[in-house]
Amino acid sequence: MNVINRLESWWFALRTRDIVLGILLLWFLGVVIGVASYFRLSSEASALQQSVVAAGDGTWNKKIALNVGFFTTGLVRTGSRFFKMSPEPRAAFESIRGAEVGVYKLDKSAGWVNTSAILARADKAMSARRWDRVVGVSHKHELVAVYLPRRGFSAEHMKCCVLVLHGRDLVIAGVSGNLEPLLQLAQSKVDLDEATRSFAMR
Repeated sequence: MNVINRLESWWFALRTRDIVLGILLLWFLGVVIGVASYFRLSSEASALQQSVVAAGDGTWNKKIALNVGFFTTGLVRTGSRFFKMSPEPRAAFESIRGAEVGVYKLDKSAGWVNTSAILARADKAMSARRWDRVVGVSHKHELVAVYLPRRGFSAEHMKCCVLVLHGRDLVIAGVSGNLEPLLQLAQSKVDLDEATRSFAMR
């Protein structure tokens, strides 16, 4: 009987240890993945960056790539509520749900990029992800393109991706958020201006 009790105790201790180790391992992996996500662009932003790379033969050197998601911006919003702010920055904090930016530079040994080829590849890559270009301006070695998703776009769920090329410098950016706080701020400004003009006319 003592042997059976010892075996049961040993088995329980072993299972408990395995569970604790499993939890610690999952926590560690979560931290690693979470930290890595700060330095990795979203699939849409990466598609834009790859469109530029595929359009030429030069090498694009990454200077920086940062991605701040819903969790981090939520912490910032919560923390900002403990500080006294004017309505404008308060509305900006309340609106942002995520932001990302990647900065790249073309190697000097490469020739100038073809902006038309970049725009065509970017349109194709984003269209495959159900995003459409709403702005596209190209002049010599400069290019600006803005993309929005075809569906799920509203004031409460806003997302966009931006490609900016200036010579050998490339910036890929993306933002998601809720425009309602900014719209409410704008509406309050309009109402205040109308009330002021109405009072002045009396």
